[in-house]
Amino acid sequence: MTFERHIKSSVRRLEAYAVKGRPLSPDLIKLNQNENPFDVPEPLKRELTEELLRMPWNRYPDVFPAALTAALAERLGIPPDWVIAANGSNELMYTVMMAVVGRGTKVLIPSPTFFLYEKIVAVMEGEVVDVPARADLSFDTEGIIAAARTHRPALIVLNSPNSPTGQMLPPGDVERILRETDALVLADEAYIEFADQPSVLPLLRSSDRLIVLRTFSKALSLAGLRIGYLAAQGPLCAELMKPKIPFTVNAFSAAAALALMRRPELVDERIVLIKREKQRLFEALGRLPGVRVFPSQTNFLIFIPPGGAKGVFERLLAADVLVRDVGSYPMLGNALRVNAGTPEENDAFLDALKRIL
Repeated sequence: MTFERHIKSSVRRLEAYAVKGRPLSPDLIKLNQNENPFDVPEPLKRELTEELLRMPWNRYPDVFPAALTAALAERLGIPPDWVIAANGSNELMYTVMMAVVGRGTKVLIPSPTFFLYEKIVAVMEGEVVDVPARADLSFDTEGIIAAARTHRPALIVLNSPNSPTGQMLPPGDVERILRETDALVLADEAYIEFADQPSVLPLLRSSDRLIVLRTFSKALSLAGLRIGYLAAQGPLCAELMKPKIPFTVNAFSAAAALALMRRPELVDERIVLIKREKQRLFEALGRLPGVRVFPSQTNFLIFIPPGGAKGVFERLLAADVLVRDVGSYPMLGNALRVNAGTPEENDAFLDALKRIL
């Protein structure tokens, strides 16, 4: 094929993103992508549909969504120029990497963690410095600091709470990493609403090297509309805005995010239920013979079934229950991941798993 010589070798070595499973259907119990199982309430959907009809579809949205940025800044208690909104937090991962990573740039990424960070570093022809988790999947703070002192990375990525393990770094550990290294630190808090520990957001006031990443896709039920944002001090945001793609937040998604932020009670009561259901799953899995389940600061759990995880995954799928096979991640070769769904979905998962085991 003649085109291949024009594609970067760093790209040719990669594989496209894919999630094993099958298309969504009414019969499928979908517990594989850590979504909020509760959709946006229908009255709010109808209100937003009417707003969509009033919008001019032939006009560009704001280059960067000023109203959404201002609302997020007010919610976080920081200046508006400390916030950047985007088409999902994945876009902002690329934005940060485009601003920081070039050929040979070192990026420290604890593992196992969300695959996209390493993929972006590879595309940018950077170098990953890997720091494995401890045996219980918790972060190795001492190892992170030691590796940073040795390798001098430009960026440290901390997915905390972490996907796929559910583990979280205490804010004091993040503060120590900032204090004892000179790298930029990207703290991805996609699951922070489900955590029992506090956010690192207050550290922004004292550190011009911290970037906090958030999303509307998990706790806020807007995975289908793609809204993410980051917070950092104004001068750092100004640099990150330079490679940022313009016009990526469409007018409808911005309106939906604003409407949801005006109704925090819709989110808060559901988060309480999801956390309660996650704990119920944790206790139920822990009672199953031969199953090892790990504690989590997110809305999902990692568990290791007896025998082969792939066989259990396939048999669950045959029973119309879709979980995530995370066996491709380091240290998780025989593990599955399940997110907390509705009480009925969780019952269906547990019933199917008990039959299989």
